Amino acid sequence: MMPETKILIVDDDEASRYVKARVLARCGYRVSEAAFGAEAEKIVDSERPVLVLLDVRLPDTSGIALCRELKTRHPGMLVLQTSAAFTEAGDRAAALDGGADSYLVEPVEPEELIAQVGSLLRLSRAEQELRALNEGLERRVAERTAELLEANRRLAEESEQRARTEEALRHAEKLDALGQLTGGVAHDFNNLLTVVLGNLDAIERHLERPGFTKARVEQLALAARQATQDAALLTRQLLAFARRDVLRLEVIDANEAILGFDNLLRKALGERNVLDLALGEGSWLLQIDRTRLEAALLNLAVNARDAMVLGGTLSISTRNTRVDCPAALPSQARLAIDAPGADYIQISVADTGQGMTDDVLRHAFDPFFTTKDVGQGSGLGLSQVYGFVRQSGGFLTVESALGAGTTFHLFLPRTERAHELRPGHPEMDEAPGGTETILVVEDNELVLDFAVDALTQLGYRVLLATTPAAALDILVGDEPIDIMFSDVVLPHGMSGIELAQEARRLRPGLKILLTSGYSGGSAIDATPGERIPLLSKPYRLSELAQRLRETLAAAEAPS
Repeated sequence: MMPETKILIVDDDEASRYVKARVLARCGYRVSEAAFGAEAEKIVDSERPVLVLLDVRLPDTSGIALCRELKTRHPGMLVLQTSAAFTEAGDRAAALDGGADSYLVEPVEPEELIAQVGSLLRLSRAEQELRALNEGLERRVAERTAELLEANRRLAEESEQRARTEEALRHAEKLDALGQLTGGVAHDFNNLLTVVLGNLDAIERHLERPGFTKARVEQLALAARQATQDAALLTRQLLAFARRDVLRLEVIDANEAILGFDNLLRKALGERNVLDLALGEGSWLLQIDRTRLEAALLNLAVNARDAMVLGGTLSISTRNTRVDCPAALPSQARLAIDAPGADYIQISVADTGQGMTDDVLRHAFDPFFTTKDVGQGSGLGLSQVYGFVRQSGGFLTVESALGAGTTFHLFLPRTERAHELRPGHPEMDEAPGGTETILVVEDNELVLDFAVDALTQLGYRVLLATTPAAALDILVGDEPIDIMFSDVVLPHGMSGIELAQEARRLRPGLKILLTSGYSGGSAIDATPGERIPLLSKPYRLSELAQRLRETLAAAEAPS
């Protein structure tokens, strides 16, 4: 029983209404009575009873119709339909279809009435509890959803803030690396320029003195030339790190290359250190720049020598290996791990030196980063190794620990091409000349003056152009031209390569020699199947003369 539960009895039979009211009142229910439908509606609206005992036949309306109306206005209210006249199964079905929760045939025994009312109230209470439980569950779900949304929002904000912080840190690191790179370049180039300018100034002063000697001028000029060559080497090291240098590719056997280079490696290590070679049998072939490979190994050997202060062993080993996922290899530091899964020749260089800390290892390949004293290293050695491996299509890993030495693993891609011998080009100091007509295309005034003066001294007839447009104007004319000598980087939106292609279209078979300060190769791809000879800057007069004669003597260029 529910204390103070309101029950409305609607019945036009006063005696029946009285009996039902007395029975329910004795059970503790609060009972209201109505004899008409209209009266019942007013009591329902004002008192909101939990249960209505509603007779089917009323003087002013149908109990079934009234039930339907009450259920429409108050869906949660219980209706127990009663009748002494309509007792058939169809009558009960009609009442239940009208919305009644149950049907009771009169006359009714008090126990049955109490049981029916109690059952309906228990059902109502269970429905209310279930409804409250559902509402509470929905509220808790909504609250938890709101909490999760807020947590996700905070997480998104934190992630965004972390991303901004990391980006700022990366930007600061880039600026720091750029500052270190700029400072290192400026330092080394200023040293070299000091030598060049100082010796040129000394030559001028010496020439002004009476009785100057040729030997002293040659000595000063040699020092300036050596500084210039060192500057060119420094530039190529930077280009190697930036992967802008052109590789002189040839198919080699890694074991043969290392064995042919071991004497220089032993000299670089010094008498205090030992070189141990463990070269695997049946080594696959590589298509790489042999000179750059030797330079990389030499750089690693020199670093190992400096790390083995009291002497030690440098071990170089090779083996064929298949690497499906470079990023999955165990390593303290990985570089160029976006290399594809493939067959690689692994060249491992391990020393027994003092090793590197994690902080040093993180910056080991940064240009001009060095732990050596001032003047003992430029800091470009490892960055050049990185540039070479990266440009060769490979990757490298590093393992190091204080007191446990350092091991570099160079993974260079295997080639299926056959082993071939590359003809050498001996250095030539002589400057062979000629009488042909050369079109020189160069936008730098100082370089243009040098080239024109050098070619004139060699006996050539020279035509000048400082822009691609000026060169094309000459090419479309009737002026005889034997060869075009052009810089690769030109102003006004046309490169030297594009100019060469247009020149070949205008003059099929025209000989062309390109020059560039960005590359150290001997030729450059112009069109599919065609490579144009390339002379790298800076170049000497003898080198220019020799490359011109080689280009002029080459087979007819394709049209």
